[in-house]
Amino acid sequence: MLISLIVRRIRGCLANAFVTVCSLLLLALCLEITARVAEDLRERGEQRQMSDSLPFSRFHPTLGWEKTPGSERRIRRDEFDIVIRVNSLGLRGPERDHAKPTGVRRILLLGDSFAAGYYVNEDDTLRAVLERRLNDGDSCAPAEVLNGGTIAYSTDQELLFYELEGRRYRPDAVVLMFYYNDLYYNASSSGPGGESKPFFEILSGEPVLRNVPLPEPSRPAGQQSCEVERRQPWRGSMALRWLANRTIDSSPRLYRRLSRWGLVPRASSSPPSELWVYGPSRKNVDMWHTTKNILARLKAEIAADGSRLIVLYVPARFEVNDEVWDLTRRRYRLGSRWRRTSVVYRLRGICSTLGVPLVDTSETMRESEAAGHPAYYSRDVHWNAEGNRLAALALESSVRKALDCAGDGSPTWGNEAES
Repeated sequence: MLISLIVRRIRGCLANAFVTVCSLLLLALCLEITARVAEDLRERGEQRQMSDSLPFSRFHPTLGWEKTPGSERRIRRDEFDIVIRVNSLGLRGPERDHAKPTGVRRILLLGDSFAAGYYVNEDDTLRAVLERRLNDGDSCAPAEVLNGGTIAYSTDQELLFYELEGRRYRPDAVVLMFYYNDLYYNASSSGPGGESKPFFEILSGEPVLRNVPLPEPSRPAGQQSCEVERRQPWRGSMALRWLANRTIDSSPRLYRRLSRWGLVPRASSSPPSELWVYGPSRKNVDMWHTTKNILARLKAEIAADGSRLIVLYVPARFEVNDEVWDLTRRRYRLGSRWRRTSVVYRLRGICSTLGVPLVDTSETMRESEAAGHPAYYSRDVHWNAEGNRLAALALESSVRKALDCAGDGSPTWGNEAES
């Protein structure tokens, strides 16, 4: 009797275990199918849109790459779905001739993807918000803000863009948007995607252009940043890839635990080269030396054209969000010698030495993030619409000073740094 009862219980447990295992397998299968279908639909949609339009970027023998005039791109990610259009002269934004209309004040933005407005629609870009602000009233109107930003550019390319194209618009003020990875690529002959780019060698304090003309690549340089984002399965599973993407930045400890179990790829604990500027790397000396001389040349070129330079500092999200900084430190196991304020601190000193106003948006972005109004996307490094709006508001006062239109009609331009 007892044996019979034990046997029945064992059979019951085995049956329950079998049902549980089958249920889990069925759930895993459903998750995998859902992940693969969703990924396939996303890729097909983006490929269809790309096949119907011009390539978004094209090769340039001096700059490395540039936006293709008349091109258009729809970019869809988990957090946004936007359209970017390039005008007939290769700038994002409305059509504007090289010739400046009589009585119009012009501001030219230089920079990378933050300046270009990735990833927000045109009306939400810093360019559009700043232009609306300057034309709200009579003190600066009429004003035009031109977007010279190009994805993956560094300060050296932005200098060359100004010399080759930007000065043709005869801007009254030029705003250079500076992001921390500019430092690394200012001292590199290749861009973020490994594409060849120009660079400057500093000889006797003068930037000497190297690596030009560039050899034409097999595919448009800079194009990798605009292509369809293809996610490869991990261990044959798209669901596991999804799990990896969701945990690597949001929960480094969980990610490392999952990697030990083989559920996600092992992530390097070494910080990427771009982050060296926040740490004690000896290579930082060369990066800063090169960057300072590039900025000095850019200021001189702009001044020779009768214009004025402003530097706008674009902080990374980990610089203004304590939680993100903590996650970054955990992910790369950064020690106490790594300082998230080191880049803007040193840039402020260089701008002061050169007599160039620096607008630091860090505090504005920090307050917004702390108040529960994120200025950045959570999974993409760029500003969202709120971040672009806040940057425009922070920049407006310095632009008005540069244009001598603070409101009372008197000249207000000065060489003081602003914070």
